[in-house]
Amino acid sequence: MHPKKILIAIGFTSIATGFALIAPVQAQTESERKEGFYLSATAGADFLNDSDFVGVQDPDIGVPGVAGAPANVNVGYETGFAIRGAVGYKLKKGLISFLKPRFELEVGYSESDVSGGSFNGGNQNFGGDLSKLTVTAAAYNDVIWSENQKIIPYFGSGIGIGVVDANITYFPNNGVATAPTFGVQGNRTGLVTFNTIGASVKASDKFDIFAEGRYTNVRRRNFDRRFIADGADGFNARLRDDTESFGVGIGVRAKF
Repeated sequence: MHPKKILIAIGFTSIATGFALIAPVQAQTESERKEGFYLSATAGADFLNDSDFVGVQDPDIGVPGVAGAPANVNVGYETGFAIRGAVGYKLKKGLISFLKPRFELEVGYSESDVSGGSFNGGNQNFGGDLSKLTVTAAAYNDVIWSENQKIIPYFGSGIGIGVVDANITYFPNNGVATAPTFGVQGNRTGLVTFNTIGASVKASDKFDIFAEGRYTNVRRRNFDRRFIADGADGFNARLRDDTESFGVGIGVRAKF
């Protein structure tokens, strides 16, 4: 099985297991929500914003290009997938009575295929993909105003390290080239931040089911535009871009 399909299957299997537990159990009251450690798993869709890779050509000797000319690569993406796992700690009380804090350490992975693009506004055929691996620390607040509350909204933010792996290729749509001639490539590390809003439902004394939306930004990093025709690998330009996305997902939390 393809690695991508394996990752998706693992994520949704975990979530399906959590949903199976929800039917026979009543929601807990606030007095029963004790603090302590938990694990969570999330799977969902990731919607990458278009990338605007911007740079100036400075080709190596023998590499096509014009020194000093712009190297602007715009890339669009198909809907991708995202999976995340986290270990967290929940506090029973916070500084504000109706906000119950949680803290998490999380590892996440997402991947999206390229849907199209252009180089310097031209007409090219694009392919490839872009993936993100993130490691973050986050703080959340559950919004609880009633002891018998069944749906618990929450919000939170996180910060950490993100590794963006770009494997984007293209060639002119002129009927001559039939294989990639240039690519945007690199495996770059940058500062990642995210903001999340969602809602949880208590499934049992051990499990929560939740759904959330998340905006993620891996701050500006450098990538290379490289000449890759016929097995070549020559430098043409250094490009910079943010990697921004909005994702939606469902997941399950399990107390230790």
